[in-house]
Amino acid sequence: MSTPGNYMLIAEDCLEEAAILFQNKKFRGACGRAYYAYFDAILLATKEITTKSHAAARGLFSANFVKAGPFEKKDSTYLNELFELRQAGEYDPDEDISEEDTRRAIDLASEFLLQVEAYLRENGFTS
Repeated sequence: MSTPGNYMLIAEDCLEEAAILFQNKKFRGACGRAYYAYFDAILLATKEITTKSHAAARGLFSANFVKAGPFEKKDSTYLNELFELRQAGEYDPDEDISEEDTRRAIDLASEFLLQVEAYLRENGFTS
């Protein structure tokens, strides 16, 4: 069964993988893993929402957790930025993915995971 805790374990793994790739200067891969860390932590499982596309998931996160709270518009904006960075890194061989861009992506994902963990604790999804 998909639970918020299960998604957080996946998100934490993705963040760890991003850090390893970053250390090895694999910036394209690191950005992709940072995006998936953020994406896997967007809380849709707390409302038993499933989607078949990234666009739908991003929209539902905004509708269910940004407009009504507790997350801010910047959290949705960062999710979209990381998606675009992942897309560029994975599908555009001419796109330069810099060390600075990658570090920022990892930092954004790391900060978001902390926010999500706090939300899950405060709302009784984890102990």
